[in-house]
Amino acid sequence: MAEEMRKYELLYIHPGNLDDEGVKKVEDRLAEIAERYGARIFYRDDWGVKTLAYRVKKHLEGRYILLRFAATNEFLRECERHLKIMDEVIKFITVRLPDDYDEAKDQPAAADDEAVEEPAVAGEAEAAVEEEAPAAAAAEVEAEAAE
Repeated sequence: MAEEMRKYELLYIHPGNLDDEGVKKVEDRLAEIAERYGARIFYRDDWGVKTLAYRVKKHLEGRYILLRFAATNEFLRECERHLKIMDEVIKFITVRLPDDYDEAKDQPAAADDEAVEEPAVAGEAEAAVEEEAPAAAAAEVEAEAAE
């Protein structure tokens, strides 16, 4: 009987000083394991180098990589086994996504759409805040004067 493919999210951290070759080595290893076990990686996002909240294996900075994939438990066990022994990975966490998780929302939006919509929304929100602030201040002054 074939094992059910479930969706997962994996966040792993490289040392902050790791070069691109080291990052590529981990990606290649995970892709090789995915191919062997029939897993499908449908999203990858490099969050860049960030300061860690606490020292991890003597590192103060780490490069965060987020993966989302559909796989069996066999793939997950093998993937985590490799991540534990690789010097290029200092920490990782795997989370199971809901069964009804929509992969389509992981597709990047067109850059033009975002550029047009963001300033308009931000401008309207700022204008609303500016309008409310004087009215709220005037109401406070009137309340103090009434006392």
